Amino acid sequence: MIFNAAQLLRERPGATRSYDLEPEFPVHRGHVELLRVPKGVLVTADIDVILEAECARCLVAFGYPATLHIEEVFYQQVDVDTGARIESGAQPGDFLIGLDHTIDITEAVRQYSLMAAAMQPLCRPDCPGLCPECGQDLSMSDCGCDRTQSDPRWSALAALKQRLDG
Repeated sequence: MIFNAAQLLRERPGATRSYDLEPEFPVHRGHVELLRVPKGVLVTADIDVILEAECARCLVAFGYPATLHIEEVFYQQVDVDTGARIESGAQPGDFLIGLDHTIDITEAVRQYSLMAAAMQPLCRPDCPGLCPECGQDLSMSDCGCDRTQSDPRWSALAALKQRLDG
């Protein structure tokens, strides 16, 4: 997702360019707007992506949709006409316009995708997960293991109850 900003950088602040993104993994669709600002270009994008994840319960890989709203300034490093370095005031970690006057939003999409990712993604809301005894995927079939868990601190009372019952 690289955009040539050379012509936009020659224009005055306030000039804009708009682009519609073609489907290309992980981007499903999106719209990008480039706005010329005094120190570079403000990139505003609304992008629908498919995020890949592993289910927190059954460990199956799956994809789920997310919408990213990106708004970042890409700082100009060199003058378009002279090629002279420009002091833009960019800080470490800021996005920069390439020396060839291109804007690559791939890293911004990656960072915003990480922020949009679920902390514990589930392949479906009712996913039963894996059997804690044998590891069988319980969404495929039941394994038959006894999954009644009791707190070991109550084992003395359970033994007493068993003795009294029988």
